[in-house]
Amino acid sequence: MTPEPRPEPAAPPAPSPARKRDPEFWIAIGALVISGLAMLSSLMQVSVQRNQERAMVWPHVSARPSFSAKGYEFVARNKGLGPALVRDVAILVDGRRVPGWIEALDVLLGPGHGYGWDQVSATDLQDTVLGADETTRLFAVAWDDRLRQALPGDARVEVRICYCSFLGECWTSRAGLDHDRVDQCPVAPAPGG
Repeated sequence: MTPEPRPEPAAPPAPSPARKRDPEFWIAIGALVISGLAMLSSLMQVSVQRNQERAMVWPHVSARPSFSAKGYEFVARNKGLGPALVRDVAILVDGRRVPGWIEALDVLLGPGHGYGWDQVSATDLQDTVLGADETTRLFAVAWDDRLRQALPGDARVEVRICYCSFLGECWTSRAGLDHDRVDQCPVAPAPGG
């Protein structure tokens, strides 16, 4: 009798493709992960740098009335770190925009009030640059009894200033302390309109 042939032992299962990967594959995967993390870090750094840049050129303009023994004035001040590009200055009396300071006196005192440019000091700040920590007098007039009665506090006259930073970010200053972020400043009305 011939011995029966023995079945050959089954070949061990072939290793799965994942197990067959050589070290270069894992090095490449590691390099991709590190590259992705480096890119994410760079993007975050750019964002932080942009915020620092904004802070370095951030203007903060306010316009406030001032009462003294000499008279009444409005002063604009940039308390920010960067220059302000002043795009629009609106003078409001009783909530309505007037073209200028003499016209504001017309509303407050009535036409024929007697104030002219020889008694009034005014600065046109529109389309100018107000430097960091710069103060400018917008309007000044000496007191008289009619003006004292027309201005009970500062509630009747308001100055709104729309200004932008050099990076194109814009704000409107209202009532001296309130600042609203705006997409852009309004186009100032033409004189007399």
